[in-house]
Amino acid sequence: MRSVYIRPLNFIYGSDAKYQIKKKLALPLCGINEIAFSNIEIIYKKKKQKKIIAVSNISKLHKADRNQVLKDLNKIKKKRESVLNLSLSKPVIMGVLNITPDSFSDGGKFYQSKKAIQHAKMMVMHGAQIIDVGGESTRPGAKLIPEQQECKRVIAIIQKIKNLKNSIVSIDTRKAIVMKKAVEAGAKIINDVSALDFDPYSEEVVIKLKKPIILNHSQGTPEIMQKNPTYRNVLIDIYDYFEDKIKRLEQKGLKRKKIILDPGIGFGKNVKHNLTLISNISFFHSLGCPLMLGPSRKSFIGKIMEKKDTISRLGGTISSVIIGANQGVQFFRVHDIKEINEALSINSALRSI
Repeated sequence: MRSVYIRPLNFIYGSDAKYQIKKKLALPLCGINEIAFSNIEIIYKKKKQKKIIAVSNISKLHKADRNQVLKDLNKIKKKRESVLNLSLSKPVIMGVLNITPDSFSDGGKFYQSKKAIQHAKMMVMHGAQIIDVGGESTRPGAKLIPEQQECKRVIAIIQKIKNLKNSIVSIDTRKAIVMKKAVEAGAKIINDVSALDFDPYSEEVVIKLKKPIILNHSQGTPEIMQKNPTYRNVLIDIYDYFEDKIKRLEQKGLKRKKIILDPGIGFGKNVKHNLTLISNISFFHSLGCPLMLGPSRKSFIGKIMEKKDTISRLGGTISSVIIGANQGVQFFRVHDIKEINEALSINSALRSI
């Protein structure tokens, strides 16, 4: 188990980033010269201490720390390979399509096949490159449904939207049999909110299917996950979990380039946990995988806004997405495609100056 962790800090963008990289005062983030970082935060697990140093001073570190820091830096700097021909040089938007009667935000809204297909087409038109189809609600307190019922909800929809131009279908499920049938129907990505922990057969199925897998961290199941979630250190606990999971999957034959990591906003986290994860999400880049952030309409926004909370929680979602994008997050799972796409486009334009 490691004792030292690093987080890239002091992000620089556009021409300034390129200049700082050229002068060796900063390093590129995930192989993109338009986003650089000039400092790193070093976190010592056992000592419970932190310190910040410039990347130009890494050679001055104690040898034991320096070796681990350099290994992590290599993963942070390394260009992420494209996922199913999706370039990761700019953010990829995943649109939420819940075929459920009880999802926390849009339950029942797209339960009918015709409405679901229309909504999928609309999301693609507005800029979604992935349509994430889910047939089981995983909101806090949601009950488990039989896999046959879940398949009945999603398979026909996947078959009807799999050929939409400029889009890819993913399947949002915890169950191995649903993963298998969804891929057979045309899904190209698997998104598991349990990170393959729920179904004992899911790891074997994912490795056999050889499709990209989104590992979403959650603490507990939807029925109980929001009942007093606790961590020693939410960043380090989730990092260690992902590092162990990646090693396990690699040993079984799944390549790291097939793995996307999602820290799981709202899945067994309180408001402070969620804010810590979003504001420090660059901490996970040293795992060497693309990152996903899914803050869309989550309850932490409502708890912060209290009486001023809105149904769409659009402002809170956009704010969270931009914070993630400016730390190099590659994927965003959201409901309001048009508005998120606009926010990301303007953010990118502002950073390019």
